[in-house]
Amino acid sequence: MDCDIELEIDTGSARGEYTVHVVRAPAGGHASGMFTLDVEGILDRLPQLEATVLASAVAARRTMPVAEMAVREVGQQLFQALFTREVYGTYRASLGAAQHAGQQLRVVLRLAAPELATMPWETLFDPETETYLCQTEPLLRHIPAPDYNQNPLDVAPPLRILGIVASPRDLPTLDVDAEKDHLSRALAGPVAEGRVELVWSRSGTWDDVQSMLLAGPWHVVHFVGHGDYDSRTDEGRIALVGPDGRAAMVRAVRLMALLSVAAPRPRLVVLNSCSSGEMGQSDLFSGTASSLVRSGIGAVAAMQFAISDSAAIAFAHGFYAAIANGRTVDEAARVGRISVMASPDGTLEWVTPALYVRGGSTQLFTLRGTPRSAVSETRSTPAPPLGGQAGQAGVPTPAPTSGGQASVPLQAPGSSGVGDGAAAKAAQINADQAMKRAQLRALYVQASAELRARRFEQAVELFDDLLTLEPGYRDATALRESAQHRLDMSRTYREALAAEEAGDWLAAADGFALVQDDPEFPEAARRRQDCERRQRISDLQGELRYHSSLGSWGAVVDVSAELATLDPAAADPDGLASAARAEIEKSKPPEPELAKQPSPERGSYTVADLPPGPRRPEPQRPAATPATRIPAPTQVPASGIPSAKPPQPALAWTPLAWAGAALAVAGGLGTCIVVFFMWFDEAYWQDNGGDIVLRILYGLLAPLGYLLLMVAGLPGRTVPARLAMSGVVLSAAIFGLAGLNYTVEVTAVVASFILAAFGLWAGILALKDPVGRTFAWLLLLPTVLQPIIWIQGKGVFMESWYMSQALPLLLHLMLLCAVGVVFVVMARRPRTVPAAGPAAGPEAGPAAKAGTSP
Repeated sequence: MDCDIELEIDTGSARGEYTVHVVRAPAGGHASGMFTLDVEGILDRLPQLEATVLASAVAARRTMPVAEMAVREVGQQLFQALFTREVYGTYRASLGAAQHAGQQLRVVLRLAAPELATMPWETLFDPETETYLCQTEPLLRHIPAPDYNQNPLDVAPPLRILGIVASPRDLPTLDVDAEKDHLSRALAGPVAEGRVELVWSRSGTWDDVQSMLLAGPWHVVHFVGHGDYDSRTDEGRIALVGPDGRAAMVRAVRLMALLSVAAPRPRLVVLNSCSSGEMGQSDLFSGTASSLVRSGIGAVAAMQFAISDSAAIAFAHGFYAAIANGRTVDEAARVGRISVMASPDGTLEWVTPALYVRGGSTQLFTLRGTPRSAVSETRSTPAPPLGGQAGQAGVPTPAPTSGGQASVPLQAPGSSGVGDGAAAKAAQINADQAMKRAQLRALYVQASAELRARRFEQAVELFDDLLTLEPGYRDATALRESAQHRLDMSRTYREALAAEEAGDWLAAADGFALVQDDPEFPEAARRRQDCERRQRISDLQGELRYHSSLGSWGAVVDVSAELATLDPAAADPDGLASAARAEIEKSKPPEPELAKQPSPERGSYTVADLPPGPRRPEPQRPAATPATRIPAPTQVPASGIPSAKPPQPALAWTPLAWAGAALAVAGGLGTCIVVFFMWFDEAYWQDNGGDIVLRILYGLLAPLGYLLLMVAGLPGRTVPARLAMSGVVLSAAIFGLAGLNYTVEVTAVVASFILAAFGLWAGILALKDPVGRTFAWLLLLPTVLQPIIWIQGKGVFMESWYMSQALPLLLHLMLLCAVGVVFVVMARRPRTVPAAGPAAGPEAGPAAKAGTSP
């Protein structure tokens, strides 16, 4: 054929990769490309496709927009994979060339990859033109085989068809008479014209079929029965009737041998069975259809899915009529598909037939001569029109054939036709009811599959179609309600997710609350709580901004505290809470005098161990009252608010004092050690324990001092302050334990700079804290200046000791000691509070009430 586009498909270099090559095309060229295809995914969808195609035979409302979706998705996936950019360009150009020549473009698939032969290529869907390929163009699967260019067989009409119906008693029963009637009705026209002769085998056993084949010639073999695919042997099979009436499964290779007894061998075989078109994935010729083609059969039309009776009749009618009129087998298959599309409206069963051909020629027969008259020919048994009876004008009674087998009539010889007509009508009603039951079950299976796959919208529509055709079918009503409920819940959950993503926390929380009790949505309850928290945070932040705009600083601080319990990071939006605290601090009045003044007779008393911070003026007694020192009944801290704690001793040690003591001891002992070795034991300081002593002072005692500073609340009690001081403690310990000799110098140097960084951070935080800012410079000096130890170069303590190299270490130790002493002094310095005299009453001036430090 001049207008063929042949595509050869083979495996690629990696799993799932394939190559496609244009062998020939009307537009010329040899385009090629590579594509990937999820073969296993499509194979998993084949049961769904079969149920979809079979269910489409039912004319129901809204069935097709949903049912066709799966078929179209698979067809588009196959089309886009096969027709890569270059190949698609050649395909479109070849379409134009074929149209210009007034011919149709035939698509020939040479499937060299075995697993690709299992794909439903008949569903190829062009998304650009929104059409299925095999509806407008002949499509066939080419099976490579030797001696593939057979000449057409000359046939003098009629075209002889051997019909075989096999219905074993242990398989689902076939209505043999109805099956024969279906094909007879389909061929009624060609038989009446003398173009076709249909003869049926007697029983469908091996011996019966063999004897009929020997009594040929037969041009076509039409098998109606059961077929399947044996995954264990990776081969297709059909079921003949055994001697005991049970199924005798015949593998493809045995069926091929059986057909070879005919002379000449039939050029065309039609397999109208459930799975006769199914193929294996490891052997290209494992399927029944492809094995027959390889053995020498010119073409095989097989059903890759189960097919309804109406579709089978329609396909046979169009297919055989085209063959009898001299059309090629691929064109006949396309005509048969068009016949299937006629009824019911929107059916998808036209994808079920699959055509396999041998070689490049699809012209199987050459019809020569004029068809013999059906009335005068006794070997032919034309099927009467529907309602017609034998014995009427133009409808002859069949006579025995030369082979001893009569052509199957629609009614028995010699009958009046009235009773037989009623029986035939009853049989037809039963057949229609059986087909309707099969189609309803297919709809039920497909709807249940969609429900299980959580495609609830499709499931609801399919159950609606099923209940429209058969109200009350099984448990379809309950399943439909379940699918609708699942659909509503899924929609609500999706809307809640969209609202959550958009920041509409209230709508999201309401949506999640509706589905949180459903086990299908385990995250709904957590998401609802999170959305409610976020909504509360948003509301509180709005309230905080409102109070800030009015200058209500106390309310701002209160809202900020509540926000901190929900999300600490959201407690200070735009720094408004910090600004409010600063405003409150500024507006505080001078420190009030003691809430409770002792009587003039008791004199003054001392408040010991005031916490570090700015010194508050201490109350003084009036000049006329002699000062006496008595234990204070209530400890009054620097804030001026009496404490409920019992009074502490005047010289109690606080964490701040212990911290200063640790730093002072570390710096003081270190200073003594360095001075001693500088002037008295320069050459043997390592042997005499100098390195070990410095490790203890720097690695244990100094970090202990920094740790006690953190316990005392310096530089602050916030999380950043704690992190800064933790870094100071850790890096100081690493620096000291690493030692100062040359063997570990790199570790000590790095640790000293890390210590300086953390110390700088701690000092900055101390400057920001209103309570501890007095001590900020004390935190900065010993930590930030730690790297000065290395200012003289590599190795402070080497085998040769020089004063210039040890001097920076000495200076740093002295600084550390001084800082520790200052901490001890500031923490241990007592403060006195004078007793209030007569002049300190309400009429006394502010200065007299506030007092001054002695």
